[in-house]
Amino acid sequence: MTNEIKAIEEQYEPAEILESESFMQPTLPDADNYDLKPHQIKAAQAVMINDMTFKKRGSKRKPYKQIATELGIDEDTLIRYRAMPEFQRYVRDSVQMSAGSAIPMAITRLHQLADGSITGTPSIRAIEMLLEMAGVYSKSTKHEVSVQQPMLQAQVTDDDIARIIAKADADVIEMTDDTNE
Repeated sequence: MTNEIKAIEEQYEPAEILESESFMQPTLPDADNYDLKPHQIKAAQAVMINDMTFKKRGSKRKPYKQIATELGIDEDTLIRYRAMPEFQRYVRDSVQMSAGSAIPMAITRLHQLADGSITGTPSIRAIEMLLEMAGVYSKSTKHEVSVQQPMLQAQVTDDDIARIIAKADADVIEMTDDTNE
């Protein structure tokens, strides 16, 4: 394991080591944009941080009763706060901001999976995801049906569409086979 870590370290420039608390600290929206009192903002932040606690790091999420006690409020008060649309909007916006700030780290990890520097074996799925993000690859096939005579009203069933798609796919395969010969 130590040799694998050294091999990875040799491939990449050293990065600044962040303290775990600063790394896990979420980005929070401006409290002035919400119709909440300061103690409600504090409660929303505590709920959001608790809900985003990583289980793998040995931390456990706190029960809401414990959060309420730490905030110096009653559990029923915290439950009332959580039911407020503005409270929910603040928590949702906080989570979205935190997720947005994690995108560079996620893409970096995806690159590492794609080139095999984490596991030693490149991940085909990670490569596909990077290519999809770049807009040069897609697993899905898009089918469009157009009517040649626009004034003609026609009812098309799902079976008709399935037959049209199957025929189009067969034509594409036949054209591909012809070009390969």
